[in-house]
Amino acid sequence: MKKKSTNTSYGNKAFRIMIAGTIIMILATICTVVLFSYVMNKLNYIETEAITEFDGHYVFIADHEEDFWQQVYAKANEQAAQDNVYVEYLEKSLGVNYTNYDLFRVAINSSVDGIIYGGTPDLQISKLINKAVNDGIGVVILQNDAENTTRQCFVGVNNYELGQVYAGQIAEMFSGQNYGEKKVKIVINSNVPEGVGNLFIIAMEDFFVEKYPEQGVPEIELVRIDMQDVFSVEEDVRNIILQEELPDAMICLNSTFTQCMFQALVDLNKVGETQLVGYYVNDNIIDAIDKQVIYSTVSIDTEQLGKSSVLALEEYCNYGYTNSYVPVSVSVIGKKEARGMIDDKE
Repeated sequence: MKKKSTNTSYGNKAFRIMIAGTIIMILATICTVVLFSYVMNKLNYIETEAITEFDGHYVFIADHEEDFWQQVYAKANEQAAQDNVYVEYLEKSLGVNYTNYDLFRVAINSSVDGIIYGGTPDLQISKLINKAVNDGIGVVILQNDAENTTRQCFVGVNNYELGQVYAGQIAEMFSGQNYGEKKVKIVINSNVPEGVGNLFIIAMEDFFVEKYPEQGVPEIELVRIDMQDVFSVEEDVRNIILQEELPDAMICLNSTFTQCMFQALVDLNKVGETQLVGYYVNDNIIDAIDKQVIYSTVSIDTEQLGKSSVLALEEYCNYGYTNSYVPVSVSVIGKKEARGMIDDKE
């Protein structure tokens, strides 16, 4: 009888183990089914959200670290969205610091519908512009025109006109003085072609010759800075500021130069030793103008620049032609205008 009791005990234990195992398997199966159902629903949702069909694909190539170009892109994308066109900020989407040349090649090899280019059109880029157009891709150039290419449209301000605007600020700054005794340095991107820089100087000289023939022409010099990265720009700008004799006025031809220059003047206690005329408008620049760290700045209409570039490409893609030149508005922000902008925000 004792032996029989032992067998019964083992049998009950085995039965309980089987029941427990079965329950665990059932629970595991239920959990797996629930988890699988959740994951599949999530994937279906993501797939539905991610897949969007566009009627066109444009690529935007410009320095994504510069506030100016980010604003231009935002307005271009806003305009394109109205016609279900996707504008891709290529350098941002790739996540790698490719050169503009490489980005242009990627755009061409991807057979996009259009390219909006805000960089400097050097010889290599000019060849790629011609190749893109030859491959049926529309190309719109912003700010620095590529005149000797087959690009469809240039959207921006003529460099001669821009030079005259800056000359007007120098004339106002030293009103009543002998302009011929003044020295002016223009801080320019090292990649800008020699001809563009010279045209800028000619425009300024013509302004003084025509409007103030008896007061002379300032001595105007170009200072080229490599824009490989922000740190190198800051270092070059500081070296300029630390020179023994600063010019009477300095002109910065992009937003990065402007912000680095006025910050260096403040950091190195050089405010007032040279007058600064900048480029672009943001809160920091407006504040610096109000405090007269910057004399004034030239503002290009970023909304007009961005939207006009997309409209030009759409016209080309739809009809096979577009205007070769679309002018963009320019305004000058001085102390009075800066104070008004600050008051409006308060």
